[in-house]
Amino acid sequence: MFLLCLRNKVGNYMQLKSQQLSKNQSDFDKLVEQGDSIHYTAFNFDHHSPSQLHITDDALWAWKYFKINQEIRRKFKFTSKGRLGVAVGGGIAYMFADRLHTNNSQYIDIKKISFRQYLRDVHEMLNQYQPMFDDKEEAQHAYHKKIANRMCLQMYKAIKSLALKGFVESEANRVCNIGTDIDMLGRTDLENELCVVEIKTLPPRRNKMKADGTYGFSTQKIGKNIPKLDAVRQTSYYWKATGKRPFLVYVNENEYQIFDPSNCDLLTEAAMKDHLQFYKSKAKQRENLLKLSEGNVQKLLSLVMPDFEHPYLWDIGDEYLEMAKQDFNKAMEL
Repeated sequence: MFLLCLRNKVGNYMQLKSQQLSKNQSDFDKLVEQGDSIHYTAFNFDHHSPSQLHITDDALWAWKYFKINQEIRRKFKFTSKGRLGVAVGGGIAYMFADRLHTNNSQYIDIKKISFRQYLRDVHEMLNQYQPMFDDKEEAQHAYHKKIANRMCLQMYKAIKSLALKGFVESEANRVCNIGTDIDMLGRTDLENELCVVEIKTLPPRRNKMKADGTYGFSTQKIGKNIPKLDAVRQTSYYWKATGKRPFLVYVNENEYQIFDPSNCDLLTEAAMKDHLQFYKSKAKQRENLLKLSEGNVQKLLSLVMPDFEHPYLWDIGDEYLEMAKQDFNKAMEL
């Protein structure tokens, strides 16, 4: 009887031990299966984007996307230049697109508007913007409202000249892997079956203050420094993600110009592959930072050095700049 009980106890023990080992192996297999992704899920990081990769300061990227939340980001300083670009560049979709994609994979089918309505909508957006920083911004915004109609006309002429046929979409999410652990995501301005269009606006440049205390403004010409590198990189990503012919549209208040592989060396297939390689290298560097941080935001901040003296990158408003400085100081004390 004793031997029988002993055998049962040993049997039960071995069974429990086997189950425990099986569970441990299962947990280990799950970790192996997750691989590097466990470093990203800890940060709730599920995609790269052109706008993120255009941030040259890794510290700003780390603080903006992992230390603070979206609610705070939406309170950052937003300039009149940004509002003009959103109003003119975004509003044109309602004249030429059939469908506008929104967040969470939702969309609305568009009832196309007239040019006159486009102008009204743009001015409504501009009027809703309240400059809150200084007299320079107020002067800039006032001038933007004066030239808005002219810029809208150039935008209309530019997109009309593309003669987009068939079903046209705007703000469609385009996901693609460029050789990194995490996929990349971007939203196209306009696209149809054959081509994808990226739109950029060039707002007037504010000049130095005059003797009477007012400001003059000059047109940003579409010259030798256009297209800008960030813009062609972004356009290259949409080419890769959609497989469609890319067009990059630049508009100021006096003219427009459309760049594509036939007239722009920066948009040849070879050049676009180089641009994608830049994105890949930058994205992999960021992924390595997240791996080294092991899910710890404070550790992530301690691995990067913020360039608070940069002329515009940290131009987010005094309140939030001070918040960032305090966060980095705390991280460095670890």
